[in-house]
Amino acid sequence: MTDLMLSLAQTDTADDPLFERFLTGYEGAFTLPDEMEDREGFARCLALNHGPDHARLAARFGAFRELCVIASDRADGTMTGGANFIAMAPDAATPGAPVTANLNYLYVCPQARGRGALRAFMKALHGLIGGLFGERAGTDVAIFIEQNDPFRMTPQAYERDSAHSGMDQFDRLRIWARMGAKVVDFPYVQPPLSAGQAADDTLVYSVMGLPGATLAPAVLRRHLAAFFGISVLKGAPLDAVPAAMAQLDRLDGMAARGETIALLDPAPFLAGPGDPRALLGSTGRPQSLREAVVSSIQS
Repeated sequence: MTDLMLSLAQTDTADDPLFERFLTGYEGAFTLPDEMEDREGFARCLALNHGPDHARLAARFGAFRELCVIASDRADGTMTGGANFIAMAPDAATPGAPVTANLNYLYVCPQARGRGALRAFMKALHGLIGGLFGERAGTDVAIFIEQNDPFRMTPQAYERDSAHSGMDQFDRLRIWARMGAKVVDFPYVQPPLSAGQAADDTLVYSVMGLPGATLAPAVLRRHLAAFFGISVLKGAPLDAVPAAMAQLDRLDGMAARGETIALLDPAPFLAGPGDPRALLGSTGRPQSLREAVVSSIQS
């Protein structure tokens, strides 16, 4: 099978037919209420790319871009997937700091699955993100992703999402692990996406593209502050949201103590021995995927 070659089209506004194409695929791909953004939420986020609000947020968090992207097969032009992410320029005061991006949502269209579309899509996104900030195009790119944590999901949410996507939660984690996703050893919680939603503590936070086995708390702190303040809270004050501030304060403390954050390879745990799904109903069920991966490393 030849490598799938993709072309990307992007928009930073909701007033674009490309956004409608992205949204149609998105609404068919995601199902869990607390992880979903609605049309108004996307529109509010994309509006922050422009005007006085953009200037205000860039002054606080640094240069950023929030984009919706459509991927198409170069061979025949058919749509293969969509993604939404926010990317932040590296901190100029930190030598070697990477461009960071939060991959808020990514989906592969059903007709494109089984053709290497996910790997091709991520490769294309890495190139796009790395070139967003001009002269910094050669800087390392760290792409953070939120993944369902099977050990923190309710049985109903586990079954609903697996049935909807056609893929078991652990199988999905295995795919990302084979692509190099490392679990960030930090108790991540996504703040509420809107006033009518709850904070989401059923996620595991992972990263792709970083060399080495650790992450500086200051890098994660800067990334999360911008992601929370722009993509999640749509420009609202961070200090009004306890779920956001608790994590940022924790990272400040870690930085002050000179600590680092481990980047954990989940592949050995996910590969066995034994089926990790058997742990879901056991009395020794891990509290999180992070805990399970740490235990497998220590054993």
